[in-house]
Amino acid sequence: MIPANLFTGFLGVGKTTAVVDLLRTKPERERWAVLVNEYGEVGIDGALIEGAGTRGVSVREIAGGCVCCAAAPELPVALHFLLTETKPDRLLIETTGLGHPARLIDTIRRNYAGRIELRATIGLVAPGDVVCPGMFDNPIFMDQVHLADVLVLNKADTATPDMLQAYSTWADGLFPPKLLIAATSQGRLDPAWLDLMPTHERFALHPEAHGDVAPKDEPLLQLPSRGQPVRYASGQPACGWVFSPADEFDEGKLTALLLGTADIIRLKGVFKVDGECIAVQRTRDGSTVRTIAYRRDSRIEVFATAAAFDWNAFEQQLVACLVVI
Repeated sequence: MIPANLFTGFLGVGKTTAVVDLLRTKPERERWAVLVNEYGEVGIDGALIEGAGTRGVSVREIAGGCVCCAAAPELPVALHFLLTETKPDRLLIETTGLGHPARLIDTIRRNYAGRIELRATIGLVAPGDVVCPGMFDNPIFMDQVHLADVLVLNKADTATPDMLQAYSTWADGLFPPKLLIAATSQGRLDPAWLDLMPTHERFALHPEAHGDVAPKDEPLLQLPSRGQPVRYASGQPACGWVFSPADEFDEGKLTALLLGTADIIRLKGVFKVDGECIAVQRTRDGSTVRTIAYRRDSRIEVFATAAAFDWNAFEQQLVACLVVI
């Protein structure tokens, strides 16, 4: 039986950061597998985890829809290859921020009862989630919280005392009660939490939150040429691009564009700049730019709020940030 944990939480809460941090605690002789599900067609989180450079870790992505609905047929294929090729000592599953975890939990318990032991589901929330009244009317957010065995407020260093008190009061009132309620910063989780065992059968409050989502289209197979990125999933709410491995960006122009463009609520990408690779992430709580070990290509996924957001103009601005050789 392979111990497994789900990581759930809304967009920008820091799930990938938490997974990367946990991988640093992996016992040297163990092999861990990570399954990453992304809403958009462009796999960014897998690149960020791969870029952490942790030995003994295998990563597989399911992009282009939530495994709870649109990408559900891909789940058994991805799990088959991870389990048979990696033979992991532990499996970590990061769900998309727009995903409903109930069906994924049910699928694992029903179809992998003899191979995977589902331990604590870890739900992350951000300070902004707790003080935004609209979030409590969002069925996906509420079920992400309800189905979590361990509830963690990430980015606690950005929270005011009132936010921390609001989180504590709200979390303590949830039923069934959580195995653990905690707060942290920078996605740092205690590895011991992974081995907590669920003590309550948790059921979705809104099981049909994604019931009307149609299967996703086949992803694009075109390879990008230098200076001509391939666009994926054009339109609301997300759009992504993959650039040629030969493309290199001007870091100053790039970060000014990515961190300064209005109407973007969530952005994540990896980019080749001046002989190295950087990861750029932006949420409503802030932004980060850091060097990573990933080297294959440059790629970005953007979530925007404005219905009139001009994806074509943004693509042209991205291309204008390339270094002309």
